[in-house]
Amino acid sequence: MSDLSTVPGLLENAATGSGVVSFLASEREDVQVGELWRRSEHAAAYFLDTVGRDGVVALIMETSLDCLVSLLGAWRAGITTLSLPYPAPSAPPDEYRRQLLDIGRMAGVELLVLPARLAGLDLEGAVRAASFRECAAHARRADIADAGEFVQFSSGSTGRPKGVRLSSPAIAANVTAILDHMAPHSEGVIACSWLPLSHDMGLIGMCLAGLVSMGAPWRGRRLALMPPERMVARPSRWLQACSEIGATVTSAPNFALDLLVAHPGAVPASVDLRRLKVLIVGSEPIMPGTLRRFGQAMTPLGFDEAALCPAYGMAEAAVAVTMVPPHGRWRSTAGGPDEAEVVSCGIPLRCLEVRAPAGWEAAGPIAVRGSSLLTGYLGQAASPLEGGWLATSDLGFLSEGELHVVGRSDDVLVIAGRKLYPELLEETASRHESVRAGNCAAISDGSGGYLIVAERRRASAGADMPDACRWIRRELAVRGGVAPTAVVIVSPGSIPKTPSGKLQRKRLGQLHRRGELAVEAELRFGRRP
Repeated sequence: MSDLSTVPGLLENAATGSGVVSFLASEREDVQVGELWRRSEHAAAYFLDTVGRDGVVALIMETSLDCLVSLLGAWRAGITTLSLPYPAPSAPPDEYRRQLLDIGRMAGVELLVLPARLAGLDLEGAVRAASFRECAAHARRADIADAGEFVQFSSGSTGRPKGVRLSSPAIAANVTAILDHMAPHSEGVIACSWLPLSHDMGLIGMCLAGLVSMGAPWRGRRLALMPPERMVARPSRWLQACSEIGATVTSAPNFALDLLVAHPGAVPASVDLRRLKVLIVGSEPIMPGTLRRFGQAMTPLGFDEAALCPAYGMAEAAVAVTMVPPHGRWRSTAGGPDEAEVVSCGIPLRCLEVRAPAGWEAAGPIAVRGSSLLTGYLGQAASPLEGGWLATSDLGFLSEGELHVVGRSDDVLVIAGRKLYPELLEETASRHESVRAGNCAAISDGSGGYLIVAERRRASAGADMPDACRWIRRELAVRGGVAPTAVVIVSPGSIPKTPSGKLQRKRLGQLHRRGELAVEAELRFGRRP
């Protein structure tokens, strides 16, 4: 019997099932999970022959069969494995290369496995490189070794991404807790994901959990993986894929729901979402307005709003910390000086505890404790845990046992002694029809006030942008109680984000101060609303 307390054990258990993994690229490719696990023997042997059992391998993840075979091979081989962030579209090549080399030196990486599209990356001879195909096609095979350490990276939304060191039992504890939490929906799970495999939500939360679900006792049937660039190019592909395979579980950040709501007519009327029981929403601030609009827009396609499952997680906990209870409907709590509405992210998974103040008015630091927490950070000898508790950078509160997240401590704006949470300001500003949903940021103006930077929607070229600036200021003065000192409209794609799509407010502030943004309109106002 397989050891269900480690990742290799869970994968070996899944391989005894009859589940299928589908890769939804330009053409669909189906592979039995047992065959996938058998192929990983070759990649495991390649890694052991190349770096040995004590070696360190880094993978730049992509959504492909050879990539997944290589990752499973690394887990099978029991070597230390790093999942490196894929370069963001806006990332300068030299900066990304330097980041890779810095990480490689810090972690002692001996082999870097690259997607074919990055084959020309100049690594200055600092580390050996290989392709996913080369790893997956190795002639020799290897048996399962003792589970090794896995390193994934935090989003880097408030600074440089941190390497999060996780033991195999920690990852296994989180994945099995996710599946057990969704037990009422687990009969014949069919999962569909377009999330990047370089991100914890895509790799552990959807891909690994989907694979593991194919073993007893969860009875999963299919995992469909779509390259994220296909969804971004045409968001409706995600829901079309869910419809075609009869998905019961899928996942997305808030911005993906906004994309679909902004273009509801782009989703074919033939899409059928009646089988979708769980749509996990996480990875970034969750807006109640987005959930409502998405639920209403997709109802004609058979979508049940009760399927919306807000969640809170972090790389340091493997992926998930809290989720809305099974069969529960998402809810929100209004409070604070402006009666701002905050979505509940549900209750802690069975492997974790959450500590936070009680009630909106007392919102403060969130701390987490449990068996799926990190071992430490890459390059840092000191443990980040105090008494078993990890102090996060997030702020929130508990209400009726459910966690509500209001923002990050590094991003909070203090205006005239009053705390303002950027996420709530940004939701208000994003309501203007000319603003790209999820592409709006509230940042300090450096003089005791704040300003709004918002991207123009592509379809709004030629619209009255100064009028949009005035509308945003007026709404924030009324709804937020404090008006911005300036509103800046920039061209689409101007606001920097992490590879997983999170706003980088600090970097945005630097770009604004240096005059490096593609500004289309900017109105400055006085301090008075």
